[in-house]
Amino acid sequence: MGAGGGTPGSERREHAAPGGGALPSSTRPEPTGSTSPAAPAAPAIVSRADWGADESLVTDPPSYLDKVDAVFVHHTAGTNDYDCAESPAVVRAILTYHVETNGWSDLGYNFFVDKCGTVFEGRAGGVDKPVRGAHTYGFNGYSSGISLLGDYENGGTPTAAAQQAIADLSAWKLGLHGVDPEAKVTLTAAGDTGVYRTGEQATLNTVSGHRDGYAMLCPGATLYSALPEIRRTAGASVYAH
Repeated sequence: MGAGGGTPGSERREHAAPGGGALPSSTRPEPTGSTSPAAPAAPAIVSRADWGADESLVTDPPSYLDKVDAVFVHHTAGTNDYDCAESPAVVRAILTYHVETNGWSDLGYNFFVDKCGTVFEGRAGGVDKPVRGAHTYGFNGYSSGISLLGDYENGGTPTAAAQQAIADLSAWKLGLHGVDPEAKVTLTAAGDTGVYRTGEQATLNTVSGHRDGYAMLCPGATLYSALPEIRRTAGASVYAH
């Protein structure tokens, strides 16, 4: 369930790799005065408190990136046969798995989306902050990870609501950093991923699938094939700015 970041322990290894390590955003000056643009409206996001995160599982405080250059889309590879009322319990189970089985400090993903289009906060540190996750080995130092609950390799098809939610969330998250969700970006691989070697330049869509950066099937065939439309939808989103 939700292995996400590649191999167990890859989070700890990659923390020493280039691409991250900015001071927390709380140390940066906040915009003040009428000359500053208003903060963009955010999509509705279910907080960790509201989905019932067991914060006692979290072993380290969050670390922060300089910038979110890209979003990687994932699937949790769990069952598609869940009621959306069960989504918080699914996310709680993934938190336990990522910490107790993968040995990570918190959830690997920054966000989850369920098939009803509900967005859930993933790794702690602030949904509007550039929190470093553990979701796409080699590229965690540049990106945010969004994972759709379910398996989209073995028969599942992402719903229209889920695709819209991923598009809106991507547009908002990238827009906070002035990144176009329909653009491309060149990033330096911080590890050998099976697609890129350490130090190799990778030209990726700013909204990419996990498999674009790391050699695996995630986010599944049907979700991956939906990414071009998700990018177009993100570009037209009310949250794009």
